[in-house]
Amino acid sequence: MRIAPVLAFIGAATVSLSAFADSSIPPAVAAGSLASVQVKAAHSYLSKGDAEHMRGTFELTDGRTITVTNKMNKLFVDLDGKREELVPVGATQFVTRDTGARVAFDRVPYAAEVVVNQAAH
Repeated sequence: MRIAPVLAFIGAATVSLSAFADSSIPPAVAAGSLASVQVKAAHSYLSKGDAEHMRGTFELTDGRTITVTNKMNKLFVDLDGKREELVPVGATQFVTRDTGARVAFDRVPYAAEVVVNQAAH
């Protein structure tokens, strides 16, 4: 195990995140209304092929159903009657652009399960 990369990661994680603020993340997310901190991932886009393989309908544990669609390399989710763009914030995690709901897939592409955590309004 290399100690230098681990120490560099820990050091980078302790740096103030305000310097890395991303205007594409919704204000609800930036204001911290979600339980976890949102950080823009280094890989902030999907390939067209990956986006195509994320399409589908997923049933949530609360009985609701969401539909994921794509246009080119962008994903969209139909959630509670509203279509929103999904902004990548991690390898398998996204945030909806308008409402700040967090959408986590079990894997990208070819997801089989999805979890949605919505911000408190």
